[in-house]
Amino acid sequence: MPQAQDIGKKAATLPAFLDRNRILNVEQMAEGLGFSVAHFRRLYRTGKVPKPVQIGGRKLGWPAGTLIDLTTVAPDAGKVAA
Repeated sequence: MPQAQDIGKKAATLPAFLDRNRILNVEQMAEGLGFSVAHFRRLYRTGKVPKPVQIGGRKLGWPAGTLIDLTTVAPDAGKVAA
């Protein structure tokens, strides 16, 4: 999971219209957290980011609320290694 101080910076850049139930793909999640797609996939495979929902045969996605929650973590919530 990303460092709290790193993802806190992204909270101000999220669009106000972002619906918590909207499904984001891996590229959108990686961009929202400031990571490359490859790094975000490593985090997913090691269980360091919340599990996605399955939206098709092999297609996975994350509710936008997951991204919002990850980017609004309090700075003193503890350190998590990325």
